This record gives sequence, structure tokens and C-alpha cells, in this order.
Amino acid sequence: MELFKRILIAIVFIPIILLVFYSGGFVLTSFFAIVVFVQMFEIREMLLKKGIFLPKIIIPLSIPVFIASAHYGLNEILVSFLIIFIIISGNDLFKGRLEGAFSRISASMFSIIYTAVFLSTICRIRVMENGIFLIMSLIILTWITDICAYFAGRFFGKHRGIFKASPKKTLEGFIAGTLSSFAVAFIIAYFIELTLFQTLSLVVSAGIFGQFGDLFESMIKRDAGIKDSSTLLPGHGGLLDRFDSLLISSPVLYILLIIF
Repeated sequence: MELFKRILIAIVFIPIILLVFYSGGFVLTSFFAIVVFVQMFEIREMLLKKGIFLPKIIIPLSIPVFIASAHYGLNEILVSFLIIFIIISGNDLFKGRLEGAFSRISASMFSIIYTAVFLSTICRIRVMENGIFLIMSLIILTWITDICAYFAGRFFGKHRGIFKASPKKTLEGFIAGTLSSFAVAFIIAYFIELTLFQTLSLVVSAGIFGQFGDLFESMIKRDAGIKDSSTLLPGHGGLLDRFDSLLISSPVLYILLIIF
């Protein structure tokens, strides 16, 4: 039943995501601004289970940070971060809430970086030369890596417990996910003429760091004592669960592309 729910949601969800990536511009920015908003809500609820209370104002404040990170320069990004820092720390100062202030401020800044800043790299990749193919390839490879890792681990996985953050994941699944990403990346490159460096960057980003992103979010959830970030998508959890791989694979790809 769980697998059926996952497949049904995927049938509806995948065409929408591909259309958003293909459209770019305002559509892409608006969609991921909503994703960031929901993810910040999910993180706030997760942190509450750890006794860390983030002010509700941080949820809408994540959107201007996302927009600044996606479309503007370093000055605008720093200004948006400074404003958030002043609001969050000022809230504790004026209310006299000293206990746990460091945890709240640190968790707030982490949440903004993890969601708004990291996801903003999707928009930055999209406007690069050949960006539409790069970002479409990244999301496709991320999905394929996830699917192959899941089924390889389910049917052939013998070495479980390798990753304590997600005990059900297997070494076989991780290897299968990476190899599938490698194979499909070169198939995609053949048809849309990506350079060798772009192809290898996609493999590293989706095949390796995409799985790292999944494990990282599992670590956070395990620390909070929950299975899913929310119940928004039946069988899939929340938006944090759906975009956990992309949260890491996208900034990694962006950094590789701009540095090299």
C-alpha cells in the first residue's frame, strides 16, 4: 500500500516538477519560494520536538533570503541575513528569553541556509548557459539515483546498518544509485551534448551528494525522533523529504560549475 501511494503521488508530482524546471523564470522562483516556506515550517515543527522554539516570523522571512540568493549579489544576501539575525536575536533580547537563545539563533540561521540558500542555486543554474539541460538532468538523475538505490537495497541489499542515520539503507543500494547515475548521465550527455566535465559534475552531484543529502535529512529526523518531516504527501512525507537530495546536490553542482 505504501509503495502504491508513492507511485501515485509520483505520477502527479513528476510532470509538475519537470514543467516548473522547464519554464524557469518567475514560475521556477515562485514554486521554490513556496517549497522553502513549507520546508521552514516543517523544520520548525521538527525542532520543537527537540525543545528548540523558532519564532514564527522566520518562516516568511525565508522567502526574501531565497529571492536574494537566487537572483541578486552578495550585498543583498548579506543584508537579508543581517535583518533576520537582528529580528531573531532582538526578539529574545526584548522578551528577556536568555535560556536557549544560542540554540534558537543557531538553528534559525542553519534552517535559512539549508533551505533558502541551498535551494536558490537551482535558479542560478537555470540561468546559466545550457542551464535548462543541466537542471533538468540534475533532477532526473536525482530521481533515478533514488529509485535505483531503493530497489537495489530492497531486493539485493545485504549490508545494512552502514549508515546509522538510516539503518534500512544498504551499501549495495548506495553503489547501485551511484552507478545508475553514472550510466544515465552519459546517456543524457549523448543526446543533449553536455561536456565531459558537466556530465561528471552531474554524476558527482546527483549520484554521490544527492544520496548524502538524503542521509543528512535522515540524521536530522532521527535526532528529532520522527519518520517523516510532515504528512503533506501521502507515502512520501513532507517537502523536506522530497527535496532532501536536491538540497545538497544542487549547490554542489553550482559550485563545481562556477569554480571549474
